[in-house]
Amino acid sequence: MLIFDEFPVGAATLTVVAAHRAKTEAGLRKLGVYPGQEMLLMALLKDDAKAKPQSELAELLDVNHATIAKSVRRMTATGNVETRRSQADGRVTLVALTPAGLTLAKQVQTVCRAVERQASAALTPDEQAQYIQLAAKMTAALKN
Repeated sequence: MLIFDEFPVGAATLTVVAAHRAKTEAGLRKLGVYPGQEMLLMALLKDDAKAKPQSELAELLDVNHATIAKSVRRMTATGNVETRRSQADGRVTLVALTPAGLTLAKQVQTVCRAVERQASAALTPDEQAQYIQLAAKMTAALKN
């Protein structure tokens, strides 16, 4: 257990998160993707990889503007994303995958699917639905 037995829910939660993260990071390392970048890549892959405002990405990923701006700068430097000003509102920065970024995002998606399959295989479909419901309930309680 990661924490004392007197915190069984916390210990169980952190154990699952740590195992899931370790498995995911092992696959991402092979692609040269740093932890956290996969979330940005997956968010940019949504909606047929349509360019998205930085503010929307921050909201999707539940991070602040400075965090998303830093991630976008790093991934722009590696050639995986590009930015441009919105034609509708010049104050808005749009972020899009480059062709290399699209390829990388699809590889990340493959890693995430494999980890999801492996984790889900331990549960019946009913248990999966219950797990998702309970995790959402706990998350909501912790955000209050």
